[in-house]
Formats: sequence, C-alpha cells, structure tokens
Amino acid sequence: MQRHILQLGFALFFIATASAQITNPDKLVAPLPRNPAVSRPHLAADDQWLWQYAAPSNKPALLADPRFYALLSDNLKAPQAFWGTGISLSDAAQTFLAGPGTVVSNDNRHITITGCVTDIVTDGKYAHCSRQRGVLYADLGERSPLLVFAALRWNEQGRATDEPGAPFTLWVFPSRELDAHQLPQPLKDSFSAFTRGDGCKQNNITNVIIVDPTGVPHILGTLEAGVMPIHCDPRPVRTTPRN
Repeated sequence: MQRHILQLGFALFFIATASAQITNPDKLVAPLPRNPAVSRPHLAADDQWLWQYAAPSNKPALLADPRFYALLSDNLKAPQAFWGTGISLSDAAQTFLAGPGTVVSNDNRHITITGCVTDIVTDGKYAHCSRQRGVLYADLGERSPLLVFAALRWNEQGRATDEPGAPFTLWVFPSRELDAHQLPQPLKDSFSAFTRGDGCKQNNITNVIIVDPTGVPHILGTLEAGVMPIHCDPRPVRTTPRN
C-alpha cells in the first residue's frame, strides 16, 4: 500500500511539473505485473433500483436514496490523492457527484450519472456548479457489473478555473482492474460526452490517470481515453430574418 501511495504521489508530481500534453505515457510509468488474486468488488445483487432514476432523469431522488451512497462505499475503495489526504475515494466521489446533473441510460445496459463540485455560501445554500465535475458509469450487463467513477479535477498550480485554458486532469477509478490501454468503448463514449464541455468552451484536459483498485496509476493520452477535441467554426452563424 505504501508503494502505491508513492506512485500516486509521483502522478501528482508529474502533473505539477508537466508543461505539455503526454504523447507517450508508457515511457513515464512502467506497467506492473497483474495480480490475479486481486478481489473484484461488485454492485449489490439487486441493482435494478438504479433504473428508476434514469427514465426520466431524476438526480435529486437518486441522491436522496441511501443505497446510492452504499453503492459508492462498497465499490470505490482505491486510495486517492487528487482530493486531499485523509479522504476516502467514496467521499470524494460524493463531493464530485453532489451538484446538479443527470441520470442517463443507454442500450438498456449502461447508466451514466453526472454531477459537480458546488460552492456553498454562508447561509448554507448551494451556489453555482464549479468546473470540477464528476461522472459515475455503470455497466449492468455483465455478470459482475462494472462501476467507474471519474473526476475532472483542476490542476491547482495552473490558471484559475474561470480563466481560458485552465488545465484539468481526468482521474478515473474503476471498481475492478481494467486494461488501461483497451478501455471498453461504451466507457470511452461516456468520457467523450462528459468532457465535451459547454459548446465550444472545451475543457483543457492535459492528462488522464486511471487508478486500479489496488492504487496503481496508469497515465494515458486524452485520445486513448476517448476524450476527443472539439472543432468549432470560428465564423459567426448568419441567420436570415423573416419577412
């Protein structure tokens, strides 16, 4: 465990010192041998309760369901270093999923839940969503359903979150070990939709780091994780006035 914490620390150090997009992450983190004895946590046997919040989307009701927080704590057990020390991954996930968002189902198999880190004003009421956001992906079509939490985390040594080009890292935590360089396509599609941003205001995602349940980090390029660049037409759109 101490070794894996040091590896996470290295990943954070790398983000703080990198000045350009990673083009060949394999030269930075040597792959470690897989451990066939790693336990594979899974969703509760009765996971059908998730569907009721997806059609139509009812994010507030999902957050009010105590089974949702049990789902996070039972499946997100990897050590984390992106959201401070002494905070469990499931608690960090609650923070990144707490704000407004949606619950969407696809192909009668996949569920994607989005949220954001919110600011709290002095009277205890939620203010606007920050640009630090979270997504929870669930593939319920497998014998052992896959749960993946991802957080879009601002790199604090860079520009402020409201400045153009502010750098972000996408931290990814699967409930079981995945091949970081062969992610399931539906998962990559969910990352593409999640990181698309607001219209042409694309998030400047400089790194993608996938952390195994045992704490081993894998640094990927953005395209490899499904984060696609957005190409916008800089020319203004002209509309023809109606007579």
